[in-house]
Amino acid sequence: MNHSKRGLNEPFYKWLDDVRRAIRKEKELQEKLQYYNVKLIGYKGVVYDRIGSSSTSPSEKDLLYWIDKINQTEITLTMVIPIIDGCNRFLMVLTNQEREVFCVSYLSQKTCPPSINLSKVDQSSIKIRIIHKWFAKHK
Repeated sequence: MNHSKRGLNEPFYKWLDDVRRAIRKEKELQEKLQYYNVKLIGYKGVVYDRIGSSSTSPSEKDLLYWIDKINQTEITLTMVIPIIDGCNRFLMVLTNQEREVFCVSYLSQKTCPPSINLSKVDQSSIKIRIIHKWFAKHK
């Protein structure tokens, strides 16, 4: 039988994995969107002499290609942003100390360094409080 090592807290850790994945994906998508926009801005304009002709030129196909890439990236970005927003709303529920432990321990972000030295026991109790608050919010 395949038992989870996370036990009863598995939904919390699954949500946490989704948040981490969304944060990474959001950065990647923002970079792609910026690249595609640069490619689109540097693109040669459409030649208007060909308007009405039945064949499309390669340059018109390239233009449509970059527009399609931008559109696909924006759609994917709109699916990722609600997950990050949900995490940010959850962070507002936490106290400053819990927020620090959450960012450093769960999100592995070094942008919020711990300002208070906590023992491992204190960190563990704060982590348990965070999990309880998450379950209370998601019932």
